[in-house]
Amino acid sequence: MKKTAEEIAADLNDIARRRRRPKPQKDIAATQAGGEVKGILNRLQQLRAGGTLPEYNYLDLKAQYERQANKDVQQAQAQAKLQRTQRLLAQADLNSEWVFANMQADDPALSHHIDTAHHFINAFDHWKEKGGAAILIYGDFGTGKSTLAGAIAHELINKHQKSVIFQQWASVVDRLFFGVIEDQESRNQYRRALEEVDLLIIDEVAANKSRLAESQSSFLGHLLRRRRNLAKSVIIITNHDPQALHKAVGDFCFEAIKAFHPVDIALHGPSRRPDIGEYRS
Repeated sequence: MKKTAEEIAADLNDIARRRRRPKPQKDIAATQAGGEVKGILNRLQQLRAGGTLPEYNYLDLKAQYERQANKDVQQAQAQAKLQRTQRLLAQADLNSEWVFANMQADDPALSHHIDTAHHFINAFDHWKEKGGAAILIYGDFGTGKSTLAGAIAHELINKHQKSVIFQQWASVVDRLFFGVIEDQESRNQYRRALEEVDLLIIDEVAANKSRLAESQSSFLGHLLRRRRNLAKSVIIITNHDPQALHKAVGDFCFEAIKAFHPVDIALHGPSRRPDIGEYRS
């Protein structure tokens, strides 16, 4: 069949369009890459042959990497421990001078008690398995009761990362009974902290008092029972001997203390606090 002028024109345009389409180029990227790799390998072989490229041992490189990785991990762990220690010390609110280094270990009146304190520290996790332990430190004012307890706390924080709260009994009473902590939720948080901290140290229990108010002795008894149930240890500091303390805190509270089977530490003798001006011990 004879094509029309329009069909002939369309065929010519199609032929022209195909002629203008660029021809596909041969992909030489892989070849070039292979050539570059070979060139690099040849260059490395030349450097090694010339003695300017060191020989590497895989095992040596692996050991070197592991040493550096371990060093980085140890540094991170040390930094984390330091930060946690600082937080624990801030929470404990301890006198920075209450450390064993500031105690006279050669003093016959102190040396045995310091040994007892170290035994308590070293066996701290053991006491937790046994339901918690207690130390009752009693004696006259200034004989080193708070210092000994504070030294125990510092050791547990710095070496064993244990949480500690050191509070005078009067401070506990003010916060919970006399509105120093006004918000009820904050009081609840404070009470839970007293119950759950690893070591609770209560200083000057019933100081200068022949008997605590019933509400206070009841609270202390419940607090000690709660800590016993949680297998948490306590240190109680007082200027009363056990018999006088029993009278001061009452049967309910004293039985809670006895449940811990506490170790008694009696500190006697003159005040170990330094003299101030004309005021002599």
